[in-house]
Amino acid sequence: MNYKDALNVTINDKLTKSKLIDIAHALQDRCLLSELDKPQLISPQSYIKDVRARWTISQREIHYLIKDVTNVINYIKDKYNLMSTLTDAK
Repeated sequence: MNYKDALNVTINDKLTKSKLIDIAHALQDRCLLSELDKPQLISPQSYIKDVRARWTISQREIHYLIKDVTNVINYIKDKYNLMSTLTDAK
């Protein structure tokens, strides 16, 4: 079955499983061929927008990572100072 026949199949016809498979294959083959013939490129504006968004997310994640590491260091310092004051008191 070719592409135009697959497009013009009426839904009112009683479609068998094999006919549905033939229609699907014809449509799929045409879509794949059209994708291979002319691949769609991302516009430069869209690409720049995507890069900026990813960079912003990366910066935000690095900021939160540094903040978490700082909090862990401060927590460890507090516990160390508490333990040293307890051992000095004995």
